[in-house]
Amino acid sequence: MSAEFRPVLYLKDKCPWCLKLRLFLLEAGLADLVEERFFAAGDEAEAGIRAYLGAHLEKVTFPTVELAPQQFLQDSQAIIDHYAAQAGVDVASLKVLDQYVRGPAPPTPD
Repeated sequence: MSAEFRPVLYLKDKCPWCLKLRLFLLEAGLADLVEERFFAAGDEAEAGIRAYLGAHLEKVTFPTVELAPQQFLQDSQAIIDHYAAQAGVDVASLKVLDQYVRGPAPPTPD
């Protein structure tokens, strides 16, 4: 009997787009939907992750999620949009994510 596939999220340490995605998943309560695989530049995990993704993708970028076996989605906003739509999450309601995207200063009037 084969186990059900769980999406795998590949995240690079100190990557601002990876942080943006991770903040979304945590604030939206969706972090358990994916298995997270982290690496830092030059660590043991990096070469294996890059080799695996490189065999399936034209260009390896982070974050990347493997939604199903050999079905990948890249770009933090595309991944956020995918999971927000799947879970019915209003991204505009996520205050921490909004602060990260906009920055700490309050919006200026138009």
